[in-house]
Amino acid sequence: MSFNEFMPEIADGFVIDTDQKAEWALGKIKEHRAEADRMAAVCDAEIERYGQIKQEAIDKAAKDSGYLEALLFAYFATVPHKATKTQETYKLPSGTLKQKSREPDYVRDDAKIIEWLKEQELKDYIKEEPSLKWGELKKSITANEEQAVYAETGEVIPGVKVVEREPVFLVEV
Repeated sequence: MSFNEFMPEIADGFVIDTDQKAEWALGKIKEHRAEADRMAAVCDAEIERYGQIKQEAIDKAAKDSGYLEALLFAYFATVPHKATKTQETYKLPSGTLKQKSREPDYVRDDAKIIEWLKEQELKDYIKEEPSLKWGELKKSITANEEQAVYAETGEVIPGVKVVEREPVFLVEV
């Protein structure tokens, strides 16, 4: 596809060389972005609508199945089933009824637990990992070619490589 097929209102050799042409180009960019935003909004609305339809189908299936699952659970309690340490099962030709044991949940107050572990001298259960405050350190760094230099002392900081990046051109309308 040629440039003219893509942008029919622009002739071959078109150059933006005046403020009026630049204004025209900005107006066209604004129109294109507005159309893209409109289409995105339509698509987002459809995605939301389909999401609601999907959730309604899931909720209906859960409601309809929930009643039958409750009846099967009551039936399960009346039949002899195979029991292991973690689950009980009853097999049928079309499926298996299963009741699994679950691990308990723990609601924790990590600060109190850590304090207790320190008192008991059980430090193996405590992580003591140093963490870099990059955002704060970066404020004290100056770039010297590919090296990061600590501004206060002039020392090169090991483990940091400065990579220059090309400027980014943006059009805001």
